[in-house]
Parts: sequence; C-alpha cells; structure tokens
Amino acid sequence: MTELLDLPLIAITPPVVRSWYAKALLGEGGKTSIGQSYRFLRAVMNSAKRDGAIVINPCQIPGAGTDKAKERGIATPGQIVDLVEAITPRYRAAVLLAAWCGLRRGEVCGLRTADVDLVDGVVWVRKNRVELLESPKKYDKDPKTDAGRRPVSVPPHVMPYLRDHMKEWAGRDRFFVGKDGQPMRGNAVYQAFVRARVKVGVDVSYHDLRHTGQTLAASAGATLADLKKRLGHASAAASLRYLHAVEGRDKEVADQLSKLAAHGNAAKLPKTIIVKH
Repeated sequence: MTELLDLPLIAITPPVVRSWYAKALLGEGGKTSIGQSYRFLRAVMNSAKRDGAIVINPCQIPGAGTDKAKERGIATPGQIVDLVEAITPRYRAAVLLAAWCGLRRGEVCGLRTADVDLVDGVVWVRKNRVELLESPKKYDKDPKTDAGRRPVSVPPHVMPYLRDHMKEWAGRDRFFVGKDGQPMRGNAVYQAFVRARVKVGVDVSYHDLRHTGQTLAASAGATLADLKKRLGHASAAASLRYLHAVEGRDKEVADQLSKLAAHGNAAKLPKTIIVKH
C-alpha cells in the first residue's frame, strides 16, 4: 500500500485502487495481508466520506478484502479415543474437555479445582488463562461476555477421567497444574497434544477439538441455542434470550454425547466444519 500513502484522498480513485490491488495480488505478499490492507483502506475511505472529504468510497472491488471462513478439521469419536490413549495421562482430561465439552485451551488452563463438580457432572467456566507470547506474563481474566461464563454438563463417559485427574494430578487450587505444581501452561498442553497427534496421525489442532465438540453436540441433537450456551458463544443480551429455552437441555445433550461415543457411526459425522472466529 506504500504507493497510496503519499496521495491526497481525492487522488485515490476507483481505478487507482483497482491498479494497486491487481499489482498487490501479482506481488509476493500473501492474500491474507492484502485483504487486511484493503479492508483498512476501505475503512479509512468510509471515514473520509462521512467527513465530506470525498464523495464516494473508491474501494469498490467486488469480493476484495472478504474475510472468508476457513475450514476446520474435526476428530471422530474413535480418533478422540486414540488421542487420549496416546497423550501423557496428565493431559487426558484437557483433551476430553475440549473435544466433548468445547472448552477453549485458556478455559481449560483457567479451571479451578472448585469449578469441577464431580457429583453433578458439571464444569463451571469462570476464567480464561492468558499467556502473552511477547512476555512471560500470565494471568487469569474474565470471559469476554456473560455467555462465556457458563456451566457445561460433562458427558458421563468423560467423568471417570475427571475423577482420575482430580485424584492424581489436580492441585489444591488449580485443576490443571504442571509437574512443578504451578498453573499448567497452555503451551505445555499444546506440545503434549502435538506429540499425541503425530503418534495417532490425526490432522487436527488442539483448537479444532473445540469445533469437534460443537459438531459432536450437534450430531447428538443439540439445537443452535444449545450450542451457543454450551460453547459460550453470543453477547450477554443474546445469552438471556436463549437461556430459558435451553434450561435443562445441556445435561440431555451431554448424555447423548456419551451414547454417540459408545455407538456413534463416525461415517455420519462431517469431516470438516465451517466456522467464524
């Protein structure tokens, strides 16, 4: 976009934008960065138009800058079993909570021991563990929305693993801790999962397990409202709209997930799911 930086706004016309965009696509830059640049330019020009500096927005290329959803791989119930068997036992519960309950990695690492109800079979998501790549700083923070702070019913077939984890590896305060007794690092979970994934030969990322949970819950009969509640999607206002409609349904979905784990036909499950981040 350097060739546009020194031009006055009125000189940035639709032909100029089309010329820049075409050259950019022929260059060495990636489509993602080009799309981001185009969206930034379009936003600047929209602001200029609102201020009366220009008459029309020159960014008029159909489809340019579109943020397309990417395909996410998902694991079958059988592959989840393989991953659990292949991974270091300390991390088995982390795989299962992502794959069958849809928890994010930060939510898994943020779980307190008190958040795991082994009697009623519910995991309470109250915090998200944040680890900054650019610094060693780590901390817990509240979910972005009220919908993110939620109870998640655990499928019955997962409960024995949570009980074993509570007995063998949980800390006094944290459900997931490292060998040093400190809060488990998200990167430790990731690295352990990568090793297991290589052993099993499954081409999914740890974050894909969350989308696996979404797909499996849908296969077990969950409605869109159920999925939003279970995975913590939606704004606080939207959460209130669907909360009453799904009261008590989450446990039913969890029960169906265990039936799917035991008798589910993996061939009926889609290999990928289109998601928006």
